[in-house]
Amino acid sequence: MSYLSPYHPDQPEPEIPPFDIDSIPDEDIDKPSGNEELLPKALKSPNEKRMVYPPLILGCSTFGYGIYADDDNVKSSLPLRIVRLAMRCGINGFDTSPWYHPSEIVLGQIFKALNYPRGSYHLITKVGKYGPNSRDHHFDPETVRKSVERSLKRMNTDYLDVVYLHDLEYILPAPSFSGNPLHSLSAILDSPSTPSAEEQILLTAIETLRTLQKEGKILHVGIAGYPLPILLRIALLTYQTSGKGLDVLQTYSHQTIQNSSLSQGYLEAFTEKAHVGQVVSAAPLSMGLLTPSGGPKWHPARSYEKLYETTRKVSEKCQAHGENIVDVSLRYGYRPITQKDGKKIPIVIGCTELEQLHSTLKKWKEVNPFFVFEEKDAQEKEFEEQDKKKREFERELVGVFEDEGVRNWSWACPSDEQRAG
Repeated sequence: MSYLSPYHPDQPEPEIPPFDIDSIPDEDIDKPSGNEELLPKALKSPNEKRMVYPPLILGCSTFGYGIYADDDNVKSSLPLRIVRLAMRCGINGFDTSPWYHPSEIVLGQIFKALNYPRGSYHLITKVGKYGPNSRDHHFDPETVRKSVERSLKRMNTDYLDVVYLHDLEYILPAPSFSGNPLHSLSAILDSPSTPSAEEQILLTAIETLRTLQKEGKILHVGIAGYPLPILLRIALLTYQTSGKGLDVLQTYSHQTIQNSSLSQGYLEAFTEKAHVGQVVSAAPLSMGLLTPSGGPKWHPARSYEKLYETTRKVSEKCQAHGENIVDVSLRYGYRPITQKDGKKIPIVIGCTELEQLHSTLKKWKEVNPFFVFEEKDAQEKEFEEQDKKKREFERELVGVFEDEGVRNWSWACPSDEQRAG
């Protein structure tokens, strides 16, 4: 029997039981505690079929077995309670993928139980990645279409707000990009517009998504992955070969206190050179690297001793300063960055507990305050005075990464093991 990737659309569907909404707790912790946990509301009818990116998007990889949470967490009522709290606080965008198994199915059951108007929330999913290794990435038109149709069914909807090609770098030949991506920026911008055979597979996949877009099954088409040079190359080729830029592009771990290559050059290249409509940034904690624990055991940075040990050094420096590396890193990652057209960059965050969602909303508001018109000048002055010391400490931490030679350093993706697996 030939090999079939574990989460390929040809695999049989698992049974995920529905949520009994009447039996699920709805306590004080399930509600926003005040204005400091409420995001600005989008000016959009809850019945309107239009994508409006919220400032924060809930990443639903936490609803996948063994990614960030254990199976018991995924099988509990927590996913529904987290989504419900997010909606109550103004986070109405939800990022999932077939790879985050069974996240799509769980999300579909959640919204079926909560019964919100479809236009009041945004479903963002992906195609192409159906396992951990290069051989598990399939971007052929038949698989792309099957995957989208399965996602629609799983999430009980007739359209998806965004669909990305997921981790497209896995099908490209070695070597993987590693090191500082800013050093590759000029070369990528000057690269020839003739696609390789592997790049053509990705361009064809994008055209397949655009066909589904014309059919009304997708609102926005994009790509998502890790290496900035590869994302820029495919975005440029898309524009050069079709005359139309991607609707959206998502990168992760590249707007953090350790690595801010996105705002230092790639954001402008994506939007001004490749004509991408909207850039999205994920993982301000770099998938858990910028936490006291250093992230999950599978984290790729654990293979790079200098990078990993420097994050431990920064964590200790935060502790000595009376702070936590999580709080400082979130503050840095949540500081607003804006495209030249004025669009702000949404940020994808993940939570495994209700307390984490309460905390992350407060951290976002801490650096994205809302000022009352009558007291705006006084409030802005007070905010700037309080924020000045925070920024000074953030600059100290950036300096630690610079001194150790790992500032803006990106790991190789995919790894040699993932290519061979």
